[in-house]
Amino acid sequence: MYALGPILPSDELVQTAFDSLPERVCVLERDGSIALTNQAWNQAARENGGSPSRCGPRVNYLEVCRSARGPFSEGAFEAAFGIESVLRGAAAHFALDYPCPAPSRKAWFRMIVRPLRRPEGGTVILHSETTSHVLLAEKLRRTEAHYGALLENPVHVATVLAANGSIRYQSPASEGVFGMRPEELVGHRIFEFVHPDDADAVRELLRDCLRYPQRKHCCEYRFHHGNGTWRTLESIASNLLSHPGGGVVLNTRDITHQKLAERTLLAKHDALLRSYEELEALAARLFREQEEERRGVAAQLNGALCQRLAAISLQAAHLACPRDAPGQSHALQDCIASLGNYLHDLAGGLHPAALDHFGLAVALREYCAEFTRKEDIPVSYAHRGISTRLPGHTASTLYRIAEEVLTNIAKHARAHHAWVTLSRTARGIRLAIHDDGEGFDPAAVDPGSGLGILAMRERLRAIKGSLSIRSRPGAGTEVVARAPLSSAGNHEAASGAPRAR
Repeated sequence: MYALGPILPSDELVQTAFDSLPERVCVLERDGSIALTNQAWNQAARENGGSPSRCGPRVNYLEVCRSARGPFSEGAFEAAFGIESVLRGAAAHFALDYPCPAPSRKAWFRMIVRPLRRPEGGTVILHSETTSHVLLAEKLRRTEAHYGALLENPVHVATVLAANGSIRYQSPASEGVFGMRPEELVGHRIFEFVHPDDADAVRELLRDCLRYPQRKHCCEYRFHHGNGTWRTLESIASNLLSHPGGGVVLNTRDITHQKLAERTLLAKHDALLRSYEELEALAARLFREQEEERRGVAAQLNGALCQRLAAISLQAAHLACPRDAPGQSHALQDCIASLGNYLHDLAGGLHPAALDHFGLAVALREYCAEFTRKEDIPVSYAHRGISTRLPGHTASTLYRIAEEVLTNIAKHARAHHAWVTLSRTARGIRLAIHDDGEGFDPAAVDPGSGLGILAMRERLRAIKGSLSIRSRPGAGTEVVARAPLSSAGNHEAASGAPRAR
């Protein structure tokens, strides 16, 4: 309580004492009018555009507060209510924290109202600046929020280690990341949970922290999860052993999924590079094979065809002799028939006419029969649910696949029998060819050693199809080609293919 004698504005001693106070102070009479103010009060009033007529002696301070307008009016009303309650004796004291609209800065103050211990009553109002306290409290709140989020964040885990690796503290987030509660970890050495192959890396991390305490150190290692799996962690270590109760602080996050994604990306990148290299090898070999094929066709045309034409020419010349005409006429017919068969075989090798006229099922049947006759390897052929109205590109692709596989059987398999099955499935067309030959290891085949498997895969890729090969030494080989009935790049109208009659 404040005990003052009668307030005399002219009392220089009282005024001098009031002016020496750094706080803004005023004394109110029982009715709320201002009896006395100090120099700090008057200075603040001038800085905020006030005047003695608004906040000086004989002005009713309660009415000033009640008539306030603007953003701070609510605080002024609360101040008037508190001051009045102290004046009436309803409250022993009153305190209010409020911001003050200073012209050059943002400031906060605390108003304290206490009664005067005198018969006339009245109060003393003291306004003290609390800006530094408010700013410090706000900074502390932000700091607590930051470190609280750091410790409770389920992505980052805080661990405090002793110099020997013993866990002194473990943040609550460990349960979400490690699958173990903090109390299950504290007191144990971290090496009990680190993968044996990574323990040396963690030891090196601790040694580096002790050797270079001013630096931060990073380490990746595997940590045993509560569910029995290994999780890949990344920890950043800081040496705080010099702080009271400190240690080596690890800020850790789980990067298991990140590492898995990186490995998957690298695998895809490697597969893409291999595919690119295979395509380059395929393109180069295609050009060479195409040139060889043209050279072979030219040799056949220049060799066998020219010989047959020369024979026909000789037979025609002999027809000029009447006595030899009957015999030469038959010989000429044989030459012409032989030439026709040769041209038919040559054209069939370039593109089988049966494929266009009768469809894939009939063309494969004829090819299997011809293969059996030429190679002396029996081929059992069957087809189920195949319409002759297959898209042209699909039919020709599957036909070439069958040619390639049967040719490889004749060259390399040493088989006694082969089976070819053409069938329709819910997803498209399935061509399966298997033999009872020697077999091989598909993983050991060099994709650059020839067209072979790579060429078949590329043919099927063009029609969005796929190729699978199952084989092992001594157990034969099965090749399965699958092709959809409709695919990008395969738009020949199915209705345009002729039906078999």
